[in-house]
Order: sequence, then C-alpha cells, then structure tokens
Amino acid sequence: MAQDADSCDPIGTILIQVHEDLYQLKEKLTNFPLEEKGEALNIQNLETAIKRTEMGLRIHIEKYLNVVNHNVLTTPVNDDNLYSPHTSSWLLPAVIDQKSFVFPLESEGKLWQTQRQHGTFPHAFPKIKQKIGLNVKIMQDPENIHHRAAVNANYGISLPYINQRKACVKVQKLIKGSTIANLTVPPTSHRTDPYFTPIPVPQADARKGILSMIERGLIPPTARITFQNPPIIPRAAPLHNLDEAHKIPTAAPFTIPQKPQLIPVEATKFSPKKRRSQGKGKRSRGHHDRKIMKVTTPLTAVKSPWDYDFFIYNGVIDKTSTDFLAFKEHFHLSWGSIFSLLEHVEKFLRDYAIPEVKIKGNNLVAFLPEFELKHRLTRYDFLSLLENPIHIQMMLNIPGQRYKGQDGRSEAANKIRATWKCFKARKLFLIYRQQKWASGVIAIAWLLHCHKTRVKKILKESRERHLENFRIRAKHLAANWNRIRTSRRTIIHIPSLGYSLPVRQNIDDFNIRQNMQLGRLCDILDANVSVIYICSHQMNDELLLYYNKILSLQAAVKSGNLEDRSDLQDRFKIITPEAINIFPKHHMCLATYLMYSPKAIKRIKNLIQGKQAYIVSGLLHRDDLAVADMLNIPILGPEPEIAHLYSSKSGSKWVFDSADVPVPPGVYGIYRHQQMLEQLGQLVIDHLEIQRWLFKMDYEFGGNGTAFCDIPSHLECYDWFLKERSRYGYEDWRKKWAQEPALVKISEELAGILAQHAQPVNEKRFPTWRKFLQTFLSQGGTMEAYPPVESVTNLTVDMLIEPNGEIRVLSTGDQLHAEGPFISSGTTMPQTSVDPQVLTSLCLKIGNACKMRNVVGYFSVDLVTFIDPSTMGQQMLTVVLHWIDGDFLCKSLPLLNHHHQRKCMFLLYILNMLVELS
Repeated sequence: MAQDADSCDPIGTILIQVHEDLYQLKEKLTNFPLEEKGEALNIQNLETAIKRTEMGLRIHIEKYLNVVNHNVLTTPVNDDNLYSPHTSSWLLPAVIDQKSFVFPLESEGKLWQTQRQHGTFPHAFPKIKQKIGLNVKIMQDPENIHHRAAVNANYGISLPYINQRKACVKVQKLIKGSTIANLTVPPTSHRTDPYFTPIPVPQADARKGILSMIERGLIPPTARITFQNPPIIPRAAPLHNLDEAHKIPTAAPFTIPQKPQLIPVEATKFSPKKRRSQGKGKRSRGHHDRKIMKVTTPLTAVKSPWDYDFFIYNGVIDKTSTDFLAFKEHFHLSWGSIFSLLEHVEKFLRDYAIPEVKIKGNNLVAFLPEFELKHRLTRYDFLSLLENPIHIQMMLNIPGQRYKGQDGRSEAANKIRATWKCFKARKLFLIYRQQKWASGVIAIAWLLHCHKTRVKKILKESRERHLENFRIRAKHLAANWNRIRTSRRTIIHIPSLGYSLPVRQNIDDFNIRQNMQLGRLCDILDANVSVIYICSHQMNDELLLYYNKILSLQAAVKSGNLEDRSDLQDRFKIITPEAINIFPKHHMCLATYLMYSPKAIKRIKNLIQGKQAYIVSGLLHRDDLAVADMLNIPILGPEPEIAHLYSSKSGSKWVFDSADVPVPPGVYGIYRHQQMLEQLGQLVIDHLEIQRWLFKMDYEFGGNGTAFCDIPSHLECYDWFLKERSRYGYEDWRKKWAQEPALVKISEELAGILAQHAQPVNEKRFPTWRKFLQTFLSQGGTMEAYPPVESVTNLTVDMLIEPNGEIRVLSTGDQLHAEGPFISSGTTMPQTSVDPQVLTSLCLKIGNACKMRNVVGYFSVDLVTFIDPSTMGQQMLTVVLHWIDGDFLCKSLPLLNHHHQRKCMFLLYILNMLVELS
C-alpha cells in the first residue's frame, strides 16, 4: 500500500532525491583533501551548488501545487521585486529562465536513474519514510499554521494561501467628506507671478511625487527638473558588424567545478528570429540539435502566464509537443472554443500551404469572444494571432498561394469558373447599364422637351394675350385720341431697340444707342404733357439738374426775359430699370430690362395712377406689349411683327413700291449667292452708267450692314458693253436677247470682282467681304445703285400717323456726314435742299401706304437728292423707312408759334448735340 501511495504521489520521490543530493554534498565537503591538493575550498562553487539545489526544490514544489490545484501558483514575493532584475532574498533572479537551469550530472546519474529503475522507495531508509509521510501531510493540509511554519523553517519556503477568501465586511454607515489631508497649495497670484521666489517644499509634499507638486504649483511649470539618480541611464548599444558572419550566441549561466568526472552541458539559447532558420518541422532538425534537446529534455520549467506560444508545422498541430500541452493545460477551462478556433487555423494554414507559424497563445485566447460571435476566421484575424505576421502576410499576398494548398486544383477551377461567370455578368451588366443610361438620357430629353413645349405654349398664350390686349387698347386709344391729345396726359418714352439678338450682340455701344432719344424730353413744351423717360444709363443728380435747367428755358425763350424761367422738374421723370445692373452683358433691349424690373414698374404705376397715359416706344418688341400689359396702358405704335417687317430694307421697298414713289434702281429680298450674282449682273447691264452699287442688310442700321463696290471700273469687258449698247440702241438693249452675251461675260467676272474690291462700311465688324456676305445672305438684303454724281444730299423726314388716321409731317432736316457718305452724324433743320411742298407730297404718299398696312405711330423716311447729269434736273429718291427716330427732337417744333420757332430751333439743336456727346 505504501508503494502504491508513493507511486501515485511523486512528492516522496522528490524529497528523497533532494535529501540524497544534500547528503552527498555533505560527504564531499567532509572528505575534501585540502592538505593533499594544496588548494583552498572554492566558496563560490559551494554556493552555486546550494543555490541550484534550493532552486530545484522550489520548482518541483510549485509544479506539484500546480498539478494539485490546476492553477499556476508562485511563492509570495514582494510586488516591487517581481520584475526587478535584482536578486531576491534567496540571492536568486526573480524571473528564472527554465532552459538555463541544469542540475549536476552526478546527481542525475545516480539519483534520477535510481528513480527510473525502481518504482518504489528503498527499504534501507526508515527515517526517510517517516519524513516522507510527514511531508505528505504537510502538502495535504498547507493551510495549517504548524505545517506552514515547519516548511518555512526547514526549507525557507512560504506556502501560498489556497482558496482563501476575505470575509465580507459590512459597511454600517457611509462616511461623507474628504478622506485625505489638505495639501500645500500656494495662492494663485504667486503661481502666476514670474518674479515670485518659490517656497521651500516640505518632505511630506515631496513624497507625493513631482507631478503632484507641478499640478499644485509648488514647482513652476517651466522649471527644469534634474534627477540625482535618473531612472533611465542611456548607453551605447552594441551593433553587429556586417562584415562578420552572424553566430548563434551561447551561454552557460551556471558553472561547475572543473573536475575530470564532471562534463559541463552547454545550453544553447536561441533567439526568436532564429527559430525558423532551424528548419521546417521536426524532420528538418539536425543531429546536433537532437543532442542538445536530449540533454535538456529532462529539465523542464514552468512557463510564465504570458509565454504560452506554440508552433504549427504544415498546417498540423503537434499535440504531443511541450508548448502545446502547456498551453492546453493552462487554458483547459475554455478548451472547447479554443479547439474550434484551432481547427479554423489549421484549415487556413493547409489552404495556403504555410509551412510554419508561431501562434501567440494570449492573442488566440483574446480573440475567442469575437470568434464565438461570427464563427469565421478572416485573414486579418489570422494574422493577429501570429508572432511574425509580416512574413506570413507577404506569403499570403503571393499570387496563386491559395492554389498551392489543399484542394488547390478544385479552388483554381472554381476561381476560373467564377471569373468567367463574372466576366459574362459584367459584360451583360455594362450593356444593361448603357441601355439604362440611354433610357435615362432619352427620358430626361423627353421631359425637357415636354417642359420646353409646355413653356413655349405658356409663352405663346401669354404673348397672344398681350397682343389681344394691345389691340383692344389701341382701338380705345384711336376712339379717344382727339380728347386725349388736347387734355392732360403722361407720355412714357421707352427708346427700346427691339432688334433680334444677333443684331444686338454685334453692336458695341448698344445701350448708348438706346439712349439717343433723350430729346423726347422736349415734349413737355406742351403744357398738358408730362414725360416719363426710361433711360438705359443711371443718371446722377448733376445730369438731372443740368437737363432741368435746359428745359426751364422755355418760358424765357418765349418772353425773351431770362427771369421768366420756370421749374419743370415735376413734369418729367427719368427712370432707370434696376435690371440693367443685374444683366450688364446680356444685350437686352430696354423693354426687356424694364419688364424684369419690378421696382421701376411699381414707380411708374404710382406716377401714372389716375392719369391718362400711353407709351411711345422705339422699334417695338414683344416685351413692350408685356410692359404695356403690366401698366395697363396703350402703346402708340404698330404691332411688333408689322414694325419689324416694314423697318427692314426689303420691307421698305415694298412700301415704296405701293406708294409709287421714286426709288434707286435695285432689287430686294436676296437670300442666295447665285441669286445675288444673277440679279447684280442684270442691274449692271441695265444701268451701265451707274459706277457704284450698294449692298444693304435688312435688319442693320447706322451703316453697319452696308457695303459698296465700284463694279464697272473693274470689269474688263465694260468697254465692250458700252459698244454693244450703242450698237443695239437704248431700246433694243433692254431686251433679253441682246443682253445674253453680256450676261455670260459678266457672270464670269462678277464673283471675283466682289471678292477683291467690295468694301464693307464697318470694317471692324466685317473685316472681309466673305464674312459680310455670310451675314448678308443669312439676314437677307437689298442691292441698289448709288447716285452717279459726286454731290449727294441726304434728307430725313419725321412723320406721325395718329391713331385716328391723320398723317402729319413733324420735321425735316438735312443729314451731316462726317465719317463717310453712309453714316449720319447729325441733322440741320429745317431742310433746304428740296421744295417743301414736293417733299411733303412725297412723304404723304408714303404715309398713306403705311396707313393701309395698319401702321400707327412715329416713323422717319430717308431720302437722297442730286442733280441728274443726263437731264440736269433735281431728282429725289426714297431710300429707307425707320420706325425709330434718331433723336425725335424736332417733332415738337410745329407745335410752337412761328415767332419762337427759330429761337427754340437753336436751343434744341444744342441739346441734340449734347445728347450725342453724352
């Protein structure tokens, strides 16, 4: 029974071995022959042997307690010395390297072999058996005070308290208030005063630490602190020489006496970076490694709680390895979850054919809660479990590494199949996405089209409503015109140029041209008229004062006394739409600016409230109708379509043809190049005496759309044309059969002559004939003859067709040409070039023709007069109609008495010149 107990409990065998080691040591010391050898006793070797024996005893006792209690137990030591590099009270290191501790070979050869050969205790030691029984009792009841004292007295070991719990202390009453003493804190003024001398620091405050004294202000925050004994002493680190071969360091932590019968064992200490260099798996280890392992295998040591790492070779865990068994034994309570995680790790390693990895036990256990939640192991999770994840990550990133592991061919086939399916799906998806994008574009385009159509429909309905209201108000104005023109009324002048957008964009000083009718302020010469002038520029106070003084001279001109000046400031207002500053570069006409200016509209409504008012515009635009609809007042003028039609060059010719007035030879309505060449050739053949031919665009004004060319002077066959006409005679020459050879010849030269010698008037806008021709054909235009004389006089006649149908000639004048014969720079009044009765009769014919076409309002007629060289008589030709006056300054002159007309004429002329200069 004793033998069975001894075999089951190894503590007796351990104690016997310890006793035997001590006994043999005693015998050696007793029989040491000092006299014969002549040597002194080596105390260091003796202390080393005793230390080794005590250390072995401690290790074995801790191992035994670990087996009994299934827990890692250590001897109670002071916390300050737990990780200290200094020795403990036993003169031993606090942290012991298991691999660096080796028992003497002599004890191993005798005692350990005896223990392996005999499974029971020797019968020659009865006292030893009694002592073993006592030791067994001590181990079975380590809580006994006497047992603990005996172990401490005999072996110097303090047994730990096992399963000892502190009694719960019931707190009867809570203590409120501060539980620490007051600390020394200097006043705030002293802490912020840079000239304050620091107070001495008491020893009690110094024990609180440097950080505490800095926070309390005892040490200034910017003080430089120097330790007498610094906690960290810098020293130079030894560096490896790259020229030398790297050698594995070896160490023999304990030395033994140099005796012939004792062979020292050299324990090799491998660094963590050299573990993988020893080979892959146990099969790759050499003979020398196996020899070292054979020597050190019997000596095992307890691992620290943070040192449970183990290797996995070729995706299979060696379940018999010491590291894995220690890891399993330490974490046996949660082994179920760890086992599942290790299966995933093994599968991952086999899938990627990783030969060797080192698993960090603590990282693996720390990862368990997350693994239990998601039950899957990602690459990132796997790398977090390894000691050297960078090398493994580089191996995992190698292309095709997955297909080197288990089921690699199957995974490669699945990958190829999945890639092909992905390619087909991607191709179909791209087609679908393109179709979806196309359908979206079509849908958006359709929605925009519908929205645009709806907006156009709304605008069309709005413009039709504006036009209908315009016609209703025009009829009301015509019916009450006789009463309105003799009563108090307000005239709103909107000098808007309602040309098309391409024309407006190509006029640099467009807003200045829209302000050329500032002379309409002279309408206040009629005492019943008040004027509201819409200006395209912001007027400052000085200009307003200037125009007020000019207009106040009316009474002084009538009486001839300067003191009779009257203040007419209340009878005229100059308003600038605020939208001009909002849209400065949009080239809008003035009516459009006013339509988008609610403040200006509101001010005009307040000024005309309860008064009779109407609008006098320039070239009407559809936005003029919108403004009239907002103000609910009529417009003295034709419909916008009619105004645009008859203000063009071709439209003017239609009016002149119906009025049967003389016009220059020419054609109109030209829109094609071939048509232009054919018609021009016919005109040149019919009128060989005409030296210069003019080309005028329909919707340009002020000479911008005019070009000229002296064609006969550049024709090579011009002399032949003259001979042919003299041969056939004037009457026969007009017949088609006589002109056919001439038309053939002139058609060959005409295009080249125009390209080389045609000259636009505005060379800045049209630098070449080609560009002029392109715009000419896009707008349409006319070709007409220039008078065949050097002296030509241009006249302008301003007329009014009143709503009741009465036609009046308001003023006449001779034009001044400073920049050239096609650009008017001013007007002299009245005209003195033509008989006034002949001129009035001609203009009344034009007025009647316009009246038949429902034209109402102000317009002007341009004419030319010259001495015909063939008859030597004066000839007058009508040139063009304008539905805007250049200034309209003279339309009020007939209203004045003849006595004051000449006095006021000079004043208005000065005002006209000032307007043009401004």
